Amino acid sequence: MTIEKWDPWQELARLQQEVNELFSNFFDRFSSTKEISFTPQINMYETEKEVVLNVALPGTLQEDIDISLEEDDVLYIRGERPDPHGTIAGPRHIEELCYGYFERQVQLPAKCFGEKIEANYSEGMLNIRIIKKV
Repeated sequence: MTIEKWDPWQELARLQQEVNELFSNFFDRFSSTKEISFTPQINMYETEKEVVLNVALPGTLQEDIDISLEEDDVLYIRGERPDPHGTIAGPRHIEELCYGYFERQVQLPAKCFGEKIEANYSEGMLNIRIIKKV
């Protein structure tokens, strides 16, 4: 039987690494790993039975848009708008249009049904209707 010298500092370093991994894994669930390039503009209003949102996303493909509802009253709109011009060899004189990853978190004015989200995308506008819980 061999006797090994116990190093408390090594144990402390191992414990610190485990705690760091625990917190890293925990916070990764709540934050996007992508850098947000822009936040889309919205209009939101409420009727007696639903919440309606109009989201301006010109130049975005429908399949590049993701909508999710969390906790019945927080709507997430995420996606990617590719730069159609890619890399331009010469200098850009004016660049006001935004491309890349986007994300918008919207606090809804009422609790809603996540399974009752209706969305359509036409001419650069994403229209979302969500039935409210009564």
